[in-house]
Amino acid sequence: MVAPAVARYDEFAEWYAQWIGDTPPLIAEQAGLLPAVTGERVLDLACGQGRMSRFLAQRGAQVTGVDISAAMLARARAQGPEGITYVRADVTRRPGWWDGRPFDGCTCELALMDIDDLAGALATVSAVLRPGGWFAASIVHPCFPGNEQGRSSWPPDEGYEREGWWASPGHNPGGARIRVGATHRKLSTVLNALLDAGLHAELFAEPPAAVPAFLLWRCRRR
Repeated sequence: MVAPAVARYDEFAEWYAQWIGDTPPLIAEQAGLLPAVTGERVLDLACGQGRMSRFLAQRGAQVTGVDISAAMLARARAQGPEGITYVRADVTRRPGWWDGRPFDGCTCELALMDIDDLAGALATVSAVLRPGGWFAASIVHPCFPGNEQGRSSWPPDEGYEREGWWASPGHNPGGARIRVGATHRKLSTVLNALLDAGLHAELFAEPPAAVPAFLLWRCRRR
């Protein structure tokens, strides 16, 4: 299925900032997932309004946040702190914004579902990381149809095998999927994409829940 135009979050930036708030990122809450970042150069891929970027900066990282949404980046810059570099760019394309200095690590907090070209995004991660650099990410769990909060990876009225972008007009009116949709991929698709990008898994995690809502991982560039 062909997705709508890019920068879907531009229209909903104000709503999203109020909805998600500034709670600690999932990547940070999962014990043992995020390495020590003090003094490291870290890329926050698809950084949105900067929640993950701010968390990294507060822990001493030198942070660059990249996102395609001008409206989300405007909110990120307005919230500070100074010292975080924010760049508007399509993370699925050759990183022309990159100065060539390798990053020690990369994060992507609950955003890969909003990126249609997974291979392109992971190719960027692999390109900008130093050899042995780490990649920590979180996604809506690809194996389950969601719950009453609307954390749904695949269309509730269809099934797991149906990959691609979707939006649900009947979904939770308080959530993101009714507004911007999501791109569903099977678990095997996600794992194979990581391997194809030269990113080898070190750790996977699923926060405790009766039905898992999120999947997290840390990989290393070969």
